Amino acid sequence: MRHAVHLVGVVVVLLTLAMPRAVRAEDVETLRRQLDTMQRELEAATKRYERQIQELGERLRQLESRPAPPSVAAPPAPAAPATATPPTAATVATPAGTSPAAGADTPSLAQILTPRQPFALAQPGRTLLFDIGVSGDFVADFTSAERERHRDGTFAGRENRLFPREVSVGFFGRVDPYASAVVRITAGEETPPPGERSRGDLEVAVEEANVTLLALPLGTTARLGRMRPRFGTLNPVHQDDLPQVDRPQVLTRFFGEEQLDAEDGIDAFWILPLPVYEEISIGVFNGDNETAFGRGTLRDPLVLGRLRTFVEGEDWGGLQIDLSAGTGATDDQRRNTVAGVGVKYKWAPLTGFPLMTLAGEAIYGHRAADRWGYYVYAQYDWTRRWAAGLRWDWTEVPRLNGYEWAISPYVQFKPSEFLRFRVQYKHTEGTRDLARAIDELFLQGSFILGAHPTERF
Repeated sequence: MRHAVHLVGVVVVLLTLAMPRAVRAEDVETLRRQLDTMQRELEAATKRYERQIQELGERLRQLESRPAPPSVAAPPAPAAPATATPPTAATVATPAGTSPAAGADTPSLAQILTPRQPFALAQPGRTLLFDIGVSGDFVADFTSAERERHRDGTFAGRENRLFPREVSVGFFGRVDPYASAVVRITAGEETPPPGERSRGDLEVAVEEANVTLLALPLGTTARLGRMRPRFGTLNPVHQDDLPQVDRPQVLTRFFGEEQLDAEDGIDAFWILPLPVYEEISIGVFNGDNETAFGRGTLRDPLVLGRLRTFVEGEDWGGLQIDLSAGTGATDDQRRNTVAGVGVKYKWAPLTGFPLMTLAGEAIYGHRAADRWGYYVYAQYDWTRRWAAGLRWDWTEVPRLNGYEWAISPYVQFKPSEFLRFRVQYKHTEGTRDLARAIDELFLQGSFILGAHPTERF
């Protein structure tokens, strides 16, 4: 019996010592199987990813080696300042080895007639850090032989000519997170001296070259360099974006054919913290405009200021009011002070058309004597492509006696936002020093390639 008890004890001890080893052996085997499973899954995933990478690389090589079809010749518009539309799947070329839809390489008549968006040069993944835009504005002026002899029409010295008024190349974009810049180079047929006729010579100039500082204290934004000053309603508008073919008489009589343009200086503006949009700006410039100022020195600079208000209603449209003033020295050491008020109203239904525009601007100037003038116009866009308008001008002329008036009906056709044609008739009459009667017919064609800043309102 004693031996049996001893035998049972030995068996219990041996089983106790053997059980952990068996459990440990079972755990090791389980972990080994899990590790083998994970390794097989990792190898399968690696092969799958390698195969996908090879397929994508082959697809990319095929796309790069295949020429783009005609239907993708014009990518969408850029983002800033104009809104860019990213390419869609329809604009990507079909890779080699696949079967494109019938007729994909040959554009249909509808595709040919559909207006295309300009090129976008600042899309993600591109190397350019700025946008490039090209615009062209061509005008034909038809008038009588008498006016051609006197060379006193709207485009003096270019009567009965087709001429490039302005062809420009613009570069603009962000310099860094704190600044943006604009450079605009223009070329146009030279305005001949008074009494002479144009010989077709082109004048190339840097019309704009300025940097805008975006992060100044108190929410201030400032521009430094060469620019179109913020003065009045139409002065900041480039030639190809004017509402009519020519600038109103009061503006050309007071400031010249291109108004205040290519002024060197600095200006700053603030958006006031008010319930409605209120923008106030002030600028200091050399004053190189020969028609109105011309002293051209910061010892006696041209100082300009403007207050612009914009109110938008849900049902009745949008209204803009601007008040402008400026003072500067003339080339004969006199003081010239100018002031202006402009109003612009637009109404359109929720669908966008028809669109009605009413606008006007009055300018007062004191040089040797008080002079003033104004213009008003109305334009009706009954579709996105077709519009018609009428402008009335009345103005006195600085340093001359008398006044002149003009009436100008016009029709506009826009196949797209980047191509525009106009026909405008203009009848002008004057009194005293301005006594004459002129009938003129203008034809205008303007286009845009690439990025183009959108004119506000």
